[in-house]
This record gives sequence, structure tokens and C-alpha cells, in this order.
Amino acid sequence: MKVSEYIDLLITSECSKLAINNVGDMDLNPAIAPTTVQLANQSKFINYINLANLALHKRFHLLRKDYEMDLPVDGEEYNLPTTFLIPIRAYYAADLVPVSIKDSYVKLVSDVDTAVSILIPEPFKAVIKGTDSEGREQIILEYAAAPAKASAAATNLKISEVYTEALLNYAAYKAHSAISGDIKDENNTYYQRYEASCKQLVNSGMWGNSEIEYNSKLEDNGFV
Repeated sequence: MKVSEYIDLLITSECSKLAINNVGDMDLNPAIAPTTVQLANQSKFINYINLANLALHKRFHLLRKDYEMDLPVDGEEYNLPTTFLIPIRAYYAADLVPVSIKDSYVKLVSDVDTAVSILIPEPFKAVIKGTDSEGREQIILEYAAAPAKASAAATNLKISEVYTEALLNYAAYKAHSAISGDIKDENNTYYQRYEASCKQLVNSGMWGNSEIEYNSKLEDNGFV
């Protein structure tokens, strides 16, 4: 679906009572050119939809990429791609043996515990802890990547429509949050609806990923 289609759904439902629902004609060649205010409102909705799309990619790993970590010795640092959102799994390229992913608070004693793990102590940086006794020379880190940001209403998000309800609820949450940050207000209701939509996707098995328990552990360790 195009961003303009998501905006149309928002302004006729979840965001129908907000002043920013006046977005004008979003066609590429509109019969009546949008006003400055309408263009500003379009930009706001595009931002909210981008944030919702990002949240879904982070939650459901809709875009996966691999990062090669060559010569992984104890203390070696790697600069992760700027699209990095959350680690999914890691393994040795030579034999597919898993490598653990831990948070920076896990204490491993050098020269005693040589089990290799990957620490992510800060954004976009990975550090190897431990030395592989078998001398394997490459680790593959699979991660969830951020999607490209939409810059115009005509942009196609390239996301399955199964996520539409969750996306709209998150975008509405952001739109209402811009008006009020009170957790008792409408914005909190839409966030709860977003969470409910995500749980429904997981419980129904429609999202096509069986790693929810693993994902939860990573979130508990601060990778969100």
C-alpha cells in the first residue's frame, strides 16, 4: 500500500477528530494544489507512518540482513551498519555453530571463560568477548534492519497488509501523542491497541516468525 492510502485510512478513522486530518488532495497531479497547511499535515502523517513502519520492522524483523565479523578475537570491535535495529542471531560461518548474544552487564572472566559472545555496549558497536578455541575466523551476525523512510505520500511501503491494523494504531498513537503526553489520554489507548494488534499477529501465526521467545529475551537485555 502507498503512504497516501494509510493516511486516507487514518484521517477517516483513528485521526478523524484531529485538526491535522485536513491533508488535501494527495494525488501526484492534484486537481487543486494542497495549501501550505495541508502539505504540512501530510508531512506529519508521513512521519507518523514512518515511525510505525520502523516499530513493526523492529518488532517482527521484516527486513533481515547479515553482518560479517571477520577474525573475531577477544576485545575486537566492529562498527555495525546504521540500519541496525536489533540482533536476531549469530553463528560461525564455518560450521553454523551458534554464538551467544549477551548484554554488556554479563561478566565473563578472561582466560577462564573463553566461550565467545557478542556484546553490544552502545548503538552501532559490537564487541567480541572471549576467544574461540577452534580458531574459526568469521561470525555472521543476523540482524533486523530499518526500512527506507518514505519521503512522499506516493511512496509504497512494501509491507504486507497483514500489518495494517498495527501500523494504523501506532501511527494514531504518535499523532495523538503530539497533542497530549498524558498517559490517560487517547494516545495511550491507541498504544494499547497497537500492542493488542501485535499480540494477535503473534498468536495467529500470521507474521511468519517463530522467534518471539528469543526476541523477548533480547528486549529484556536492552536491545530495543
